[in-house]
Amino acid sequence: MNPIDDFLFVKHNKVTYNTTSLIQLYFPIIGSDAAAVYEYLISFFDDGRHKHKFSEILNHLQFGMRRLEEALVVLTAIDLLELYQTRDSYLVKMKPALGNEAFLADPVYRRLLEMRIGEIAVKELEVSIPEDARNISKKFSDVFETDQKTNPTTAQAKPTFDLASFQRLMARDGLTFSENEKADVVGLYAIAEKYQMNWFEVYGLANATAINRKISLKRMEAKKQQTNKVANGDFTNSERIVIEQAKSLSSLAFLKVIKDSRKAVVTKAERQLLEDLAQMSFLDEVINILVLYTFNKTNSANLSKPYLMTLANDFSYREIASAEDAIVALRHSPEMQKKANAKASKKSNVPEWSKQEFKTEASEEELAALEALIQGMED
Repeated sequence: MNPIDDFLFVKHNKVTYNTTSLIQLYFPIIGSDAAAVYEYLISFFDDGRHKHKFSEILNHLQFGMRRLEEALVVLTAIDLLELYQTRDSYLVKMKPALGNEAFLADPVYRRLLEMRIGEIAVKELEVSIPEDARNISKKFSDVFETDQKTNPTTAQAKPTFDLASFQRLMARDGLTFSENEKADVVGLYAIAEKYQMNWFEVYGLANATAINRKISLKRMEAKKQQTNKVANGDFTNSERIVIEQAKSLSSLAFLKVIKDSRKAVVTKAERQLLEDLAQMSFLDEVINILVLYTFNKTNSANLSKPYLMTLANDFSYREIASAEDAIVALRHSPEMQKKANAKASKKSNVPEWSKQEFKTEASEEELAALEALIQGMED
């Protein structure tokens, strides 16, 4: 988009500028630039009769192209504008601002406004009907006769995120928002819209990626962006089993299995370490691979935080997002390559790094328990 590019208004799309809604509800969210662009477009609407250049807007509002582009992005995101691109120009479709009740009834818009001006100020903007008032209004079908079996059709409202149903499931399952509930609500809506998910699908994702029963938007996003770039055929049988178990257990359950095999218990520091890894946006399946590999390399009944965090930082830098990616990264690490070269004459179909778990110094009981881990963890 350049200043010399043309744009046209969509015909028969005149919208009235709702000063009250724009100032009371939208302005704190969209800011002065977006509000000025919206008012300009409303004021100069010409029913699509002539082409205009974006430079006209810049000249009138006295700011540059970057600010105009950012303002248009905000207006389209908040549903005050739709912008279309044709072969030789752009089309601008204006949309009316929501009224007070409709705006505040939208859980996402309400949270956005609360984040800007506070809950008390938003509460003051609510339409208030006395509790003892009885609604005696009539329905359409009570007054107007029609041969149709259904009520007359009306324009479909933009679908909203069903926050009430989402929160009912949260209460049932003991799931909570993070310390910033308003940001969580906005983030949940953004994920639903971005990935075309309904509220129930978003809840399932939130529940599966929660950290200590608290919603984690970063882990939700990581789960949705997760891609297994390596085909199943690239893994040995042992690696597939490790991947399967890493994906099937939570990080705490996975750690408990390994600790039980070493006749040890999970410490408070280890629980905190798992949470720290989750806060780094790692999914449990990646954390499980990190944990298993760390135990293999340190030969201890306790997790080595320095070793684990060094590995985790490397994974974070390389954006490792799945158990498959983690195993491939470890398989091709410099340390594993060095060992592989040293033992080139001894061929084996067992991956070098996972083989460390079941050899040499382990006791018979420990070996048996870890073997059970690989074969399915039936206990």
